[in-house]
Amino acid sequence: MNNRVLTVSQMKEWEAQQDNNGISYAQLMENAGTGVAKDLMRRFSRREVVVLCGKGNNAGDGLVLARILAQHGWTVSVLWLQGQHLSALAQMNHQLLPVSVRTVDITELNLILSHAPLVVDAVYGTGFRGTLPFEIKQCFATVNNSAAVTLALDLPSGVAGDGDVIADGSFQAQLTYVFHALKPAHCLAEVAALCGEIINIDLVS
Repeated sequence: MNNRVLTVSQMKEWEAQQDNNGISYAQLMENAGTGVAKDLMRRFSRREVVVLCGKGNNAGDGLVLARILAQHGWTVSVLWLQGQHLSALAQMNHQLLPVSVRTVDITELNLILSHAPLVVDAVYGTGFRGTLPFEIKQCFATVNNSAAVTLALDLPSGVAGDGDVIADGSFQAQLTYVFHALKPAHCLAEVAALCGEIINIDLVS
């Protein structure tokens, strides 16, 4: 695994450099979701997944993942936890999504989790700040108490990339897909316990 550590600011600088070099932000997002999809298809034989989406670019990564898995015959449920006023890149990938999407409530989530083997956290990215809204904490508690295998994209939601915020009720992942490089938060024992196994996804190869 690539053990390089980049702060949130340094990661943004790296992404901007890639964009200047001809690898667009949209392509980096495509590479992130594709890399995760390839690993999931290799690891899991039961082809059913729930993707929990926020509204920013972490959701965009999740929507790329959802699209690719659906194109490979997976049963995919995409559930919105922050509405559908999305970032530009997330909106672009929402429009490409070949599966229906539904707004989640706890009753529906419990029903879905009764048979979904995998749940992906694509709610907040490394730029998380503050505290988790009550509804999202409630959702995460439901997921964390389910029998599903839990996966996070870049960091479990509720954790800031630089490690200065670890919110009460953060998502508990069993597997976390880190994009390009570790962030300072990944190096903290408390965060490592929330991440589970860490897999690095190369965004430029």
